[in-house]
Amino acid sequence: MSSPGRPGAPARPEGAPPRRRRRGRAAALTALVAGALASAPAEAAPSDEELLWLGAGLALPTYAIGVTLHEGSHALAAKLVGAEVVSLRLLPGRDPSTGAFHFGLTRVRGLRCDAQRVWFLTAPKLVDLTLLGGFTGLVLSDAWPRNRYGQLALTVMATGLWIDFSKDVLSFSPHNDVVKVMTLGGLTDEWRRLPWRLGYATVAVTLAFVVARGYERTFDAAPATPAARAVALPVLHGRF
Repeated sequence: MSSPGRPGAPARPEGAPPRRRRRGRAAALTALVAGALASAPAEAAPSDEELLWLGAGLALPTYAIGVTLHEGSHALAAKLVGAEVVSLRLLPGRDPSTGAFHFGLTRVRGLRCDAQRVWFLTAPKLVDLTLLGGFTGLVLSDAWPRNRYGQLALTVMATGLWIDFSKDVLSFSPHNDVVKVMTLGGLTDEWRRLPWRLGYATVAVTLAFVVARGYERTFDAAPATPAARAVALPVLHGRF
């Protein structure tokens, strides 16, 4: 026999206790918010047009970095063998002693033998090859960055390095660094230099394919827009 309750006292509803019900509502609300955030559209990746404009804007700073790297490599190579760096210019002009045009100029003294002269003259090319080798490892592997801005910056920089390396393939000036190296090696006419030029050109063409692959991966990374998907789906489901 149960005792009667107090008059006016609210009856407790049957089911889970109030605290447990509140926890269940909080969990449901949290799950709802998390689902909404997960389904929200991610920040749009840059379009190909935006990347093209950015790449054009990177041309000048890439040029400045390339000239600094080239002339700095000459200077560092000279210092490493004990030579003195007389002057280092990073602006285009003409060599006052030869009249030849240059994008940058490093003058040194104290190179004591042909081996040191070859080291000094080839230093920028060795730097180009080293950095382009690293770029090759990135572009041909899963280490390639996912961010399209990073991909573009790497590829534009690699383009500058490739130009610096490859521009000497067809240079015949006696003031050119590569021509000077071949002359020091006894290759005093173009018939003797031809096999070396062909080998140099082969390396340049190979690296051109690597740089092109960088651009391909950069511009292939753009997600399809809704308009593009609307055009693509009927084509994929159509009959030919």
